[in-house]
Amino acid sequence: MRFLPLASILMSHSPFRYVPGCTVEYKGPTSTKGSRWVAVIKRGRDRGDHYRASVPYQEGPDQAARLAVQCFNTEGLTDRPRCEHWQILGAALSLDGGDSYTYPVGPVSLAPVLSSPAPARPEVEE
Repeated sequence: MRFLPLASILMSHSPFRYVPGCTVEYKGPTSTKGSRWVAVIKRGRDRGDHYRASVPYQEGPDQAARLAVQCFNTEGLTDRPRCEHWQILGAALSLDGGDSYTYPVGPVSLAPVLSSPAPARPEVEE
């Protein structure tokens, strides 16, 4: 039994499925600000395509993510119907043990994508 190269089945430069994300990072205290959680949704490279929110540490990363989504809905989706507005779609992912999180975000129509596993690698009979 051998496997077909995955690149021959899927485009290798992008995931099979994805949803947009909101990153939330812990920022320690500075000389002018206390500890806080900073959330960002990036929809492009330009600064105008970044939607940010910051909350005090005590309010937590979930609140920072909610406010970034609210900012995106207010500033980025002004011409879209409310049913297309974004929300947090699932649990936060922690890739570094708790100083930063990534939340899946987007319109509710993307929610089913979160529970869909990536396709198995097809087998080739010899």
